[in-house]
Amino acid sequence: MTTDIRPPTADVPTAAAQAPLPPGQVLHSANCGLIIHRVGQLQYEFAAEGRQFGHDVLAYLNTAQAGAITTFLYEEVLGTRDRLHWYIHLKSPHDYQRVLEMVDHDRDFQDISERDRLEDKGHGNWERMFVQGSIQERIFCPQHGQTHTGDDFDPKELFVPPARNQTAQPRELQLHTAGCGALLHRTAEVRYDVREPARDFAAAWQERLNLALPGVVTSFLYEETFGKQDRIHWLIHLRSLADYPALRAAADTPEAEELLRRDWVPASRGGGSWASMFIPGTIHDTVLVPYVGGVSPKLPL
Repeated sequence: MTTDIRPPTADVPTAAAQAPLPPGQVLHSANCGLIIHRVGQLQYEFAAEGRQFGHDVLAYLNTAQAGAITTFLYEEVLGTRDRLHWYIHLKSPHDYQRVLEMVDHDRDFQDISERDRLEDKGHGNWERMFVQGSIQERIFCPQHGQTHTGDDFDPKELFVPPARNQTAQPRELQLHTAGCGALLHRTAEVRYDVREPARDFAAAWQERLNLALPGVVTSFLYEETFGKQDRIHWLIHLRSLADYPALRAAADTPEAEELLRRDWVPASRGGGSWASMFIPGTIHDTVLVPYVGGVSPKLPL
């Protein structure tokens, strides 16, 4: 199954506008070595101010740390109202030191973070805008050992091979967090005793999507690095929300069905399909769109 391979059209907002830098200085889900995924729940009454704060922080960070760190802000469109997601792309864990240095010593960064943004609502800054305890982070890196193309990366620069090497989908058609119109973030927890075949299935399933929908869908696989053991993440990048039906159709083909029926678990471990390798109730999807300053996305309903 192959469909239209046009890239995202000009009328589909992407996160690229959040980092107006030369392409070689933009890190994203296809070329980075590590992602910090930060989530925060806004107080409803401060939602507008909170979004502006989130955008101001990443705008300064993307300029000040160009080439080393790139951050994009997404918001849930199918999920929880006013919950924000920052995808912070780094080359290696060591680069996070740059952020800490800014927090401690950069006066301009401190002004963005500490200024009074609620003058007409009782005063305050980001600490009042977010629900207490709601800001959390997960860290994950591209799944290593599942590459389809050459590991064209410098191990002294990138933590692991970039996700773009996981697929045979042409790079010029690959979507990522900078250039997609919508993002489906899927998480799942794998049984310890079948961690390797589960990753084999996860990689094969996403490659079926990538080969079926070039230029429309690109999926990359990541594993949680500092967090819960054997929790994996797919970032499934869509050209736009309107392409979600194409994603569902590609997952319902005979080729995809064969992957689901296949016996992935070795007989020595009891055998079984993909369903036996994941802890029930742990596969979770969140649909997000890039923050575009108050433009409401149109749902394909």
